[in-house]
Amino acid sequence: MNKVKLKFIYPSLFFLYFKNVFFNECKNTKNVNYHGFLDNKKIIELLKEIEISFFAIDEAHCISEWGHDFRPDYRTIKQSVKELGRKPVIALTATATPKVQADIIKTMGMEQPNIFLSSFNRPNLYYEVRPKRDIDHDIIKLLSQNIGKSAIVYCLSRQKVEDLAAQLQINGINALPYHAGLEGAKRIKHQDAFLNEDCDVIVATIAFGMGIDKPDVRYVLHYDMPKSLESYYQETGRAGRDGGEGKCITYFDIKDIERLQKFLSKKPVSEQEIGRQLLEEATGYAEAATCRRRVLLHYFGEEFHEDDCDKMCDNCRHPR
Repeated sequence: MNKVKLKFIYPSLFFLYFKNVFFNECKNTKNVNYHGFLDNKKIIELLKEIEISFFAIDEAHCISEWGHDFRPDYRTIKQSVKELGRKPVIALTATATPKVQADIIKTMGMEQPNIFLSSFNRPNLYYEVRPKRDIDHDIIKLLSQNIGKSAIVYCLSRQKVEDLAAQLQINGINALPYHAGLEGAKRIKHQDAFLNEDCDVIVATIAFGMGIDKPDVRYVLHYDMPKSLESYYQETGRAGRDGGEGKCITYFDIKDIERLQKFLSKKPVSEQEIGRQLLEEATGYAEAATCRRRVLLHYFGEEFHEDDCDKMCDNCRHPR
């Protein structure tokens, strides 16, 4: 169903829903002269004819330069809203620090907005950071002891995704790779296999997970420390959505951080500054000797006492 047909079938569209998947579709389609989100005049003129009651912006952390997934296209939403006629705006995200919240409000020109916050605490998730030694053997051993349980293993590079998935398969673990370099049909096939439980383990880059809501993921493993605590929180948050225990294990080596810092040196100066700060905060979490839940929640502006962790992190379960 294209956008024009939608207009006539549903003459009263109650709200306009912005989602980052739509950005990608606009960029990839050959039918839209895309230069920025909704800057195509035909789209704007079409939407002006539709009665829009309010605007909903999903993954709103993408608006902020301080967000873990900043997308310049999101900065154009404010102008699009202005052109379509000022209506109520709701910005939704699960990973906004106080700094990101303030940036969203400023960028969108929101005046005295109502802010609704729920706790960032996921009490059923166990957090652990392990040193990156003999990591492949450790992951194979862990997953072999939990055959039949759903797990996601995140790697930063596509090559590592392919190599690790192959190793797991050789060791009798029902695993599949997933990354943006795979053909679209193959990505969908692997994603569906995981969702339909035809595959136990998905080895993936951060390209996997957006819009995925598999309730019974028992393990989220990070082969590499994520580039930010927002990414870490979002990715570990895919475990235990059914309320059952989810184990989130990250393998950390300071050399990985040094490599990422070197990669940042090729970016514009403003991106370097933000990227380094995000890496420092991620490193601080990985090297922390105190309650990991407390460190993580404090990062998102939430107070938490380590006595309430109930030994659901490695530092509380095995104090150093």
